[in-house]
Amino acid sequence: MTAAMWLSYAYYLLLFTALSVMLAQVYFKPVRTEHILTAIFCGSLAMVALQVLTTASGSTAAYVFALGTCATCNVIWLIARALFRGANALSAKHYLLAASIAGLVIVNRSAELLISVEWLNSREIAWLTGSVSEITRLLSSTILALAFWEPLRGFSTAGNTAKRQRFLFASIFFVGVFSCTVITEGLLTEAARQQIRPWLVVISALAIVITTFIILLAQHKQRQNNAQPVKRPASLSEDDLLLARQIEHLMEYEKLYLNHELKTIDIANALNVSEYKVGRVIRSLSNAANVNQFINRYRIAHAKQLLTAQECQHWTILVISLECGFASLAPFNRAFKASEGCTPNQYRQQKIPQAQV
Repeated sequence: MTAAMWLSYAYYLLLFTALSVMLAQVYFKPVRTEHILTAIFCGSLAMVALQVLTTASGSTAAYVFALGTCATCNVIWLIARALFRGANALSAKHYLLAASIAGLVIVNRSAELLISVEWLNSREIAWLTGSVSEITRLLSSTILALAFWEPLRGFSTAGNTAKRQRFLFASIFFVGVFSCTVITEGLLTEAARQQIRPWLVVISALAIVITTFIILLAQHKQRQNNAQPVKRPASLSEDDLLLARQIEHLMEYEKLYLNHELKTIDIANALNVSEYKVGRVIRSLSNAANVNQFINRYRIAHAKQLLTAQECQHWTILVISLECGFASLAPFNRAFKASEGCTPNQYRQQKIPQAQV
């Protein structure tokens, strides 16, 4: 059996894996942003495999499949943000950047398709395809760097389970991208590159898809495990308890409290319930006087971690207050002293010697 046949089997494996993971997203209930993005990413990787598998035949289908390869590096960046910052970390500007890269890829692939059917002359549009290719390469490189940075951002303050997930994603992603770029372009001869690079691409794509699915599954099970019954006051119904667990998840895992403009209406909108109901459930189950006090508890707990973290010792109290979701220093000092009985700076001075022992 020739090496080309083995490589074809590898791409068939990528096709099967990508489609399987794409279909597996329906398993997750409720469906979250990262699940939808993963399905799109896997669908695009399936197009990559189909493009490679049909290129040898010289069929126009290869150019058609190439149009679907526009959601790879740009979408894995969106997935990384959703996995490690929460779905609320994605806004219109992030989707717009990813869509811009997809658009550039589609323009280039469309030009190749029209040239293949002799509707366009390659010489006449060489300036266009060349410019689009260079811009796409530049933006794609930037997006890949951002995707690698996402799991590293906030690594020191993450929990042990989250750290393992972040390390797994970052290491697999780095090895895959490094091997497909630096190694193939800088260390291999032209002949070796043609033979080895396709293997590195398919293996890296498989590893990233499988790793992403493992993390999605782990986070899903973690959310299920955390949705345990809590002691219910007589005034609260089962629906109220479910809402309480959803609010807790928004705070602990989506880290909504990091938004310094967070208000009751924002939590209510995120869960599609009334503002009154959110306030009533929070006051009943948390013993907080109001929603703002409830939110500040999470902010102060986060601040206590940063104040004693070795890598944050050069941060000022103002920086820590902003990192924890407070809009300015004064409210942070007041809330911290009311909770802990001392100022943030006093707390740091008391705890740092213990942390260093």
